[in-house]
Amino acid sequence: MKIWDSYCFVTVHCVSRTQFAIHRNRISCGFEQQNTGYCLQMDEILRKNGGLGMKKKYKVGEFAKNLGVSAGFLKHHEGHGLLKPHIADSGYRYYEFRQATLAVQCLKLQSLGFTGKEISEILNHSIEADVPGLIREKKDMVRQKIQYYEEVLHYLEKSTGNPAGLEEAGFGHWSIVEPEPFYYMENACNAQFEGNEKRYEAAERWNEYMPMVEICSRFERRAGEPCVDSVGNWHMGLRISESAAERLQVFLNEEVRRVQLGKCLVYSYAGSREQYQGRAAMCKMLEKPLALCQKHHFGIADDIYSAQIFGSTACVRSYIREVVMIPIE
Repeated sequence: MKIWDSYCFVTVHCVSRTQFAIHRNRISCGFEQQNTGYCLQMDEILRKNGGLGMKKKYKVGEFAKNLGVSAGFLKHHEGHGLLKPHIADSGYRYYEFRQATLAVQCLKLQSLGFTGKEISEILNHSIEADVPGLIREKKDMVRQKIQYYEEVLHYLEKSTGNPAGLEEAGFGHWSIVEPEPFYYMENACNAQFEGNEKRYEAAERWNEYMPMVEICSRFERRAGEPCVDSVGNWHMGLRISESAAERLQVFLNEEVRRVQLGKCLVYSYAGSREQYQGRAAMCKMLEKPLALCQKHHFGIADDIYSAQIFGSTACVRSYIREVVMIPIE
């Protein structure tokens, strides 16, 4: 469809009402004095063509399907003052095509980590909102996520480094090394929780750093030869390596202690074994590494720690992967 006047012509395509209005305004501003009927002609075009297809309404499911989003997504942003549907007398809810751009913008901002409230603030009040400030915050958040997943990858690579045949045979291997210091948060003793507000807070915050956070046991040292009888109370908690904690800026409070063991017999085990409860479980965990200490005449210098890398404890016989660290003198 073409409309001619003495200066120009306009070709009408399937564009949005907004785009059409912009073209119309640009032309009408330049030629208003020469062609006072121009704007009226444009309005007549819009009227005859049903607003260039913009009057068609789509049911919620159809609208969502065309955009690849869920009805819940639309409902969520409606609750924040965006993507408001037209509600017919019948009660059915409809969206117009012009709202598709807004829906995509909501999806884009949501994928960048903005909350529904922040998205509403940006799109409804883009002039007043501190958009650059909000974007800077999200950049920092993305950097933190990158750091987190780099830690996850490092942890997975470290966790899969087994000697050949270790998992199949179910045997452990040992070495004398100085383990990396770690942070430890204790919340149980002899299979009973001993919580307090500081421990609750630390446990909740440390959940953000899984899987780098591991279940960790501490066994009190008693005087005597290295054997199960020389081990006292069994404490349990969580631990994370010092380097990972520093890179992730892990939450610390008075209930979190830094543990540096010094020279240790480190015994790594991977294999299947039966589940035990109480002291029987402790004995099963420590009997082999303590026997090694006795065999090589190593004295126990301090409390023993054991970190569980993985344990499928839902079954009677399960797969276990753990590391026992015995400070020696």
